[in-house]
Amino acid sequence: MVLDRDIRLTILGHTGVGKTSLIKRLKGEDPAATEKTMDIIIERKKMVLLSAAKHSKLSLERYRKYNIIAVDNPGDFKLRRKWREAMRRYKTNGILFMLDLSQPVEAQRVAMEDSFNYFLDSINLDPVKADKKAQKKKTLFVFVVNKMDTINYDENKAREFLDNFDPVVKDFKMTFPFAVFERVFISVQDSPYEKIDDIFEKCKQALY
Repeated sequence: MVLDRDIRLTILGHTGVGKTSLIKRLKGEDPAATEKTMDIIIERKKMVLLSAAKHSKLSLERYRKYNIIAVDNPGDFKLRRKWREAMRRYKTNGILFMLDLSQPVEAQRVAMEDSFNYFLDSINLDPVKADKKAQKKKTLFVFVVNKMDTINYDENKAREFLDNFDPVVKDFKMTFPFAVFERVFISVQDSPYEKIDDIFEKCKQALY
């Protein structure tokens, strides 16, 4: 329908951080029933965001559906070159980068650096041209901190954890000055669906 809008996201992160589990929660499937992702997988879900109910019955937004197009990628180090391919081929609106509070910081920092470099490569393999285009590109970076249950949903601790990635995030911000940056704190396995919906609500607000 003409009312429908797309939200296209490349979902990245170190292996085992919950990328596929997040997609399963979005689709209403059991997030525990996952297998290791070995290739690029395209998942689609058409949904009315929960915020639609807050709009007037005369508002188009009350009836608008969003096509969530999630590009799931393997997190294994040896398979990360597929990230560049996914971002180039599917021309997503941005990156949803997942972090796991229970995994070592350094391995996840390297994965975040890889996501940054491969995103630039997907724009142009010439570093100078890629940087030039990035300066004008409107895009979206959502950092999702998973396994909040391991710290009793203490968002202050989660923010301290995110501080470990500040140098990489600063590079993102300098290279993409028109990008929108969002943070979300969840437990993919246990958080209420409203928290999952909130991720895509933030994406909607950033893009539209």
